[in-house]
Amino acid sequence: MKQALIEKFQQGRPMAFSAEEADHFREALRAAVAVTLNADKAAVADDARVFDDLGMDSIDVFDVLDQLAEEFEVQVALEELPDGLVHGGEGATFDDFAEGILDYFRSPPATPQDNPQAASE
Repeated sequence: MKQALIEKFQQGRPMAFSAEEADHFREALRAAVAVTLNADKAAVADDARVFDDLGMDSIDVFDVLDQLAEEFEVQVALEELPDGLVHGGEGATFDDFAEGILDYFRSPPATPQDNPQAASE
């Protein structure tokens, strides 16, 4: 499954995930959150509030995304992620966080018109 996801990520966004692929990715994300927070994987339950209950912060988000980048050979454009995913949305659960990351991959990449700051860099 991991290799199939790597190949899918290499094709670029937008992507469609089967239920099995999404579940595999969510479990890899759960493991990355647990490693980053030095927590037991079981503590990263779907309803655990990642910023409130687990204590994740924006630096931890970058660490989690780095782990996913290494595991799946994919980069995430941080400027395209919703602010609540990076800086902690009020009461955001692991399920919210995972769906937000999956939604990022399901969406087409931003164009310079979508992000004028990136176009000027």
